Formats: sequence, structure tokens, C-alpha cells
Amino acid sequence: IAQAFHVPATSLGILTTIPLICFGLFSVTVNWLSSRIGNEMAINWALVLLFVGCILRVVSYPLLILGTVLIGIAITFINVLLPPIISENLPNQIGGMTSLYNVALSLSSAIGAYAITPVTAGFGWKLSVNVLALIPLITWVLWLPNIKFNHVDANQSQQGVNMWHNPRAWALLVYFGASSFVFYTVVAWLPSIAESAGISHNSASLIAGLFQLFSIPAAFLAPLLATRATDRRPLVFGLGVLSFIGVAMMLLPIGSFTYYVIISLFLGLGIAGTFAFIMTTFGLKTNNPADTSSLSGMVQSLGYLIAAIGPVVIGKCKALFGNWTVSELITLVVIIIFVATGLFAENKDKIY
Repeated sequence: IAQAFHVPATSLGILTTIPLICFGLFSVTVNWLSSRIGNEMAINWALVLLFVGCILRVVSYPLLILGTVLIGIAITFINVLLPPIISENLPNQIGGMTSLYNVALSLSSAIGAYAITPVTAGFGWKLSVNVLALIPLITWVLWLPNIKFNHVDANQSQQGVNMWHNPRAWALLVYFGASSFVFYTVVAWLPSIAESAGISHNSASLIAGLFQLFSIPAAFLAPLLATRATDRRPLVFGLGVLSFIGVAMMLLPIGSFTYYVIISLFLGLGIAGTFAFIMTTFGLKTNNPADTSSLSGMVQSLGYLIAAIGPVVIGKCKALFGNWTVSELITLVVIIIFVATGLFAENKDKIY
């Protein structure tokens, strides 16, 4: 890509950061817009924006950046609105539908990560991006029938309570932000940490893939367990313990492939399970779709900004101290923080 656009390869590093920044900056605007045009219509235009963003990225470097911004904004709307859409249309199936949603996220991420390399090698990166553009286009066509069920009238009469003054909403925000901090840190640095322990490059890449694979059962089971539990605090604690064990195991100087497979298992179940759990609680802790949208937008706004600094901070610590020990200790502290705030958020069944 850098060669095609005649720019330094380092200038492309911002591409992975832009979506997270968009998640943080635009999540709070989603509820305002959806209350005026409706959730289903907002998703409709988000899919159009997603398609346009994909197409723009192959034209030039400035449009690559602009296209990535549009993609980030589009995904922000989809992220925030799917939980209230589930609670609005299927209030008795929040756990099951959120499970399917999270499994779809994990599966599509894994398929995309593995498929893009051979497609790019065989046909070039521009065709790969254009192939990706077909996904939102097809999804948009499939989504069109939902527009006739648009909930704009309900949203206009009920825009949701202000969550910014609610301490449990803030606790859920920190819970989401800190756990996402750990999630994106693991995604970014797990292969490098494994290699520094003596694992080969190919094996380290496989470990990263296994982390995604182990995330799938967690993404499916956590929402189901959350909807069935009368007290969700043991689930918060258990997922936190799995995450803590996974990171703590990295502190030991063991360069065994099997050892790191176990680490990826703990992290996949713990961190991915926590993310899926939180996405489910948006619907469980509110009384109506408008409040679900309000809570989802608040939590994901600052939460994703917290998440965005995770890989950067952890990477800088590695560069500063020359090893991963301090980075891993910081990650353990962040896990303790997200468990503590998660337990506080779950002191009561509802957010208010």
C-alpha cells in the first residue's frame, strides 16, 4: 500500500488507530441521531457509509485516510445500535441474539484475518479491499426489509435518560474501557510476547489465531450465562480470573508452544468473554431500548478511547524497559481495575 501511494510505511500505522478514535468520538452522537431517524434507518445509512469508505481507500492516500474515518464512523453506529435493536425487537431473546452477534464478530474477524493474505498475494491489495467492500453492500441489501420496522416514533418520544450522572454507568464505562484496553493489547502484542519467550514466528502467529478461536465459545456462552444468572457478579469475577491467569503466566520464562496455547485459551475465554458479557448487559441493565442506546453510546465513547491507548502504552513500556515484564504487570493492574468496577456495576441488576 505504501509503495502504491508513494508514502512511508510508517504513515500507515494510523490506520489501525483511526477506527478506535472514531468509536470514542462518535459513540455519544449515535443516540441523538437515531432518536430522530430511527435505529433501523441509522443502521441503513451506516452500511452505505461503510461501503463508500471501503471504495475510497483504493484511490489515493488522502482518500485512504478519509475512507478509514468513514468506516470507523459507520462501525461506531453499528456497534452502539445493535444492542438496543436486539432489546427492542427481541426483548426475551437478548442473551441468545447477543451470543449470535458476538460469535459473528469473532468468526468474521478470524476469517478476514486468514483470508486477506492469500487473496492479496494472488490478486493484489486493491482487489482485496474491493472484495471487502462487497460485504457491507450485500449486508445493506439484506438489511433493507428491516427499514419498514423502523422504530423512529418510539425513539422520538423516548430518548433515554442521561447516563452521565449515574455512578454505575461510569463503572460500566471503566469496566468496558479497561477490559478493552487488555483485549486490544493482547491482539496487538501476544505474538511478539510469545516470540520473545522463544516461540518461532510461525508458531507465534498460530497462537494469535488460537486466541481468536478460543474467543468464539466465550462470545457465545457469556451472554447466555449473563441472561440466566440471578447474580452476575460471579461471572464478572470468573472471567476476570481467567484473564488474570493468562497474563500472569506470561511473566514466567517458559518458551513452550503448549504453554502459550494454554495462555491463549485463558485469554480467549476471559477477555473475549468479558467483552461479550458487557455487550449483553446494555440490554439487561436498562428498561427500554432508548436507555439501552444511551448507555451503549456512553460506555463505548470513552471506553474505546481508553482501549485505544492500551497497545500504545504497553508497546512504549516494552521499548523503555527492554522487556515485557513491566508491560505485563501494568496489564495485570488494569485487569484488577476492570474486575473491581465490573463488580460495582453489578451490585444492582439495573443501572439505576
